[in-house]
Amino acid sequence: MSLIEMIRNAGVVGCGGAGFPTDVKLDTKAEYLLINGMECEPMLRTDRYLMINRADEIVSAAAIMGEHLGASEIIIGIKDHYREEREALERAVKGSSCSVRVQGVSNSYPAGDEHVVVYELTGRRVPPGGIPVDVGCVVDNVGTVLAVYEAIKGLPVTDKYLTVAGEVENPVIVKAPIGTPVSECLKLAGGKKEEDTFLISGGPMMGKPLKSSRGEEDYVTKTTSGILAFKKDSYMALEAQPAELRRKEASKYCIQCSYCTMLCPRNLLGHPLEPHKIMRLFALGEEANVLTHADTVMSAALCSQCGVCGEYACPMGLKPNLVNQYIKEQLAIKGIKNNKWKSFEASGEREWRKLPSRRLAARMGLLDYYDIRITDVAEACPSKVFISLRQGIGAGSKPVVGAGDKVKKGDLIAVKPENALGSNIHASIDGTVLDVNEAVVIGG
Repeated sequence: MSLIEMIRNAGVVGCGGAGFPTDVKLDTKAEYLLINGMECEPMLRTDRYLMINRADEIVSAAAIMGEHLGASEIIIGIKDHYREEREALERAVKGSSCSVRVQGVSNSYPAGDEHVVVYELTGRRVPPGGIPVDVGCVVDNVGTVLAVYEAIKGLPVTDKYLTVAGEVENPVIVKAPIGTPVSECLKLAGGKKEEDTFLISGGPMMGKPLKSSRGEEDYVTKTTSGILAFKKDSYMALEAQPAELRRKEASKYCIQCSYCTMLCPRNLLGHPLEPHKIMRLFALGEEANVLTHADTVMSAALCSQCGVCGEYACPMGLKPNLVNQYIKEQLAIKGIKNNKWKSFEASGEREWRKLPSRRLAARMGLLDYYDIRITDVAEACPSKVFISLRQGIGAGSKPVVGAGDKVKKGDLIAVKPENALGSNIHASIDGTVLDVNEAVVIGG
């Protein structure tokens, strides 16, 4: 069985982002295999834990993946201050005699963005609207590489490592079966310090608010990188605003200082994304006028949603990143596509405009959580799991089990649709299938 088949059968998707199917990403040739160990967001510690404790497996899988790609270089990128992680990885490289190199980068945000990863580690620039393979690179997160290692051993994706931190009694790394209720993960962290809290799935910059303050209606997926709890009155708990209110705020308060553009990580890489110009058009209600302002409006599609413009750069507290997101949604609804952007050189001032992660954390009120060191790992043992049939980018998987079926951990319960992106899904606990709808519910 080929590597691609093993990965596809195991249902491996990207662990550090939107969940792109790994078998599709690796079904190519590339000069560079870049392993992203930079843990982009403040407060997340999952990748650091894996690099320290599972370094041998990560290096072994990286070597196999690199050989499959025909890569001339395999680089694991980490932040310069990850000393223990670097020692563990270099020990593993030395012990295996693999041609893998560990390379450090500055502690800036968003260092883990894959376009930034490519530039920092190779000096190559992914073109506007492009992907890393366009410049001979494949980028995978360390958690994804570990999942590939297990797939090679015949083990499907049934569990997820994630960080549980913030306003909890004991921040911890949790190993949770896919479909575990978030409330179970919070219990393993000693519970929340306050009952009335705001929960985020993912990191503080790009994470998504959960449905409930107790996490009883939310479940771990293959892409869950962390569960973070914040006080209800914290900056993180600001509610989303409707587009028209954002338009009014932009028309009243945007001073066209262009700080959002000057600090935009994609703009610094040379992409023609200028948020301040988009804000100007948005304030005038002209964002959909793609014939008159095509280049400016369409450039919103280049936004990575990193949040630098809205959470740090804007002196007026506006959110250009959310405006970009809204415009992208509107363009998608109208079926308007345009990927013919010209390529530009990276800014000569990029090195001086990179955003230090600690400064970002201070601006967002996260310093109390920033330096926390998590060494504990706890395993969740839920009696019931709710396994969504959509575990990443692509179409929902098709169930192959029904209510009343007995399953064992690792059994195939849903298959990726033919001729579409998606992933196979497996039972994460032993038990009986209780229901099949948008999720497969299994009770132990």
